[in-house]
Amino acid sequence: MRVAVLGLGYVGCVTAACLADAGNVVIGIDPSVEKVEAVNQGLTPLVEPGLQELMAKVHGQSLLSATSDVAAVDDVDIAIICVGTPSTSEGELDLVHVESVARQIGSRIRERTSPLTIMLRSTVLPGTTRDRVIPWLEEASGKVEGSDFFVAFCPEFLRESTAIADFYGPPFTVIGVESEVAAERPSELLEFIGVPPRIVTTGVAEALKYSSNVFHALKVAFANEIGRFCDVSDIDAREVMKIFVEDRQLNISPRYLKPGFAFGGSCLPKDVKAVQFHAKTVGVDLPLIDSLTVTNTAHIEKAVKMVLDRGVRRVAQIGLTFKPSTDDVRESPYLALVARLIEAGVTVTAFDPIIKIDRLIGANRSHVESILPTLDDVLTDSVDEAIADAELVLIGTHLPAELDRVVAGVTVPVIDLSGLLPARYEEELRGRSIPESDVPAYTGAAW
Repeated sequence: MRVAVLGLGYVGCVTAACLADAGNVVIGIDPSVEKVEAVNQGLTPLVEPGLQELMAKVHGQSLLSATSDVAAVDDVDIAIICVGTPSTSEGELDLVHVESVARQIGSRIRERTSPLTIMLRSTVLPGTTRDRVIPWLEEASGKVEGSDFFVAFCPEFLRESTAIADFYGPPFTVIGVESEVAAERPSELLEFIGVPPRIVTTGVAEALKYSSNVFHALKVAFANEIGRFCDVSDIDAREVMKIFVEDRQLNISPRYLKPGFAFGGSCLPKDVKAVQFHAKTVGVDLPLIDSLTVTNTAHIEKAVKMVLDRGVRRVAQIGLTFKPSTDDVRESPYLALVARLIEAGVTVTAFDPIIKIDRLIGANRSHVESILPTLDDVLTDSVDEAIADAELVLIGTHLPAELDRVVAGVTVPVIDLSGLLPARYEEELRGRSIPESDVPAYTGAAW
């Protein structure tokens, strides 16, 4: 294809060189005369291992050139936006360069007879492509995305110093679109990489990029806090973390990385609090670990607010233990939620097939008595009894026996707090006549 890459910074140069090396005819567009001259001499305007050799190769094959004239997009099949999105002094994302380039491209396609595909590669917040970039292009061109031109958000996952290898071996290829046909040319362009594309909405693609980067930052901060925590006791944190990452079942795995409800149980809350207290005792500052309890509580409070904002006065909670198939209610976030709703004046009926008041002993009983001493009045003998007069049903389990009864008997909105509702229940609930506007989105899934 003929490809224009707008913005010859780090991402733009690597993208342009790699696409040219795949046999595409690429023209880089940048207002910087120095960058344009460097590319047109087969040189790289930045330092990146292997990039100089690649630039020289594709320039020598007449596959890569550069210009400062945006009119170059007139003769290409795909225009890729790789301009910077810096932070303002307050931390806000600055879209001035994205808007400028989008409007310039829009003005160029006003008279264009064949649809141009625009790929946005610059990192932008969720909703930007749909709500800002596409409208800028439509306003400047007088045309309509999805028929007259196409827009896709294709995030990059390049690390400086390994960018070329990362380009050719990405963890995934993601193409975010608002119109299905917009994914066709990006899919064709990136086919040579050999990683089948995931076609999603632009918002999912945008959020994925931020989720990845924030998680990387989280991992760095977590390892450093564990380092400080170990150091005060003269423990080698490097050895701790070396063994830590060998666990691919829980530590480095998909486990726990699913939006759902707050954590609970006999281990996580207790151990997090122990680390927090110990750190304060020995004078070690662990703000990330300190925040875990805060954010966990905030998640429960979000659910409380969600119920109260709906104005319902009768709620059913299905599943009370911190996870299904156990009778452990210690630090159960579902129990805490019920207690908070009752405190706020909401009538709650609950069902959990495992909890029997007369069989709760030891720490289990003590926790219930401290959090919700009226649990016996809240519990019902069946799902049917729990949901009979409810205006809203909250799900905290994924066990089929309970879910079958909910699906069979419910006529009011159901909200899956756990995020673990199996697909067949999702499909059944989505088929109900409950207005979508009457079912607010929440963590996990809601209908």
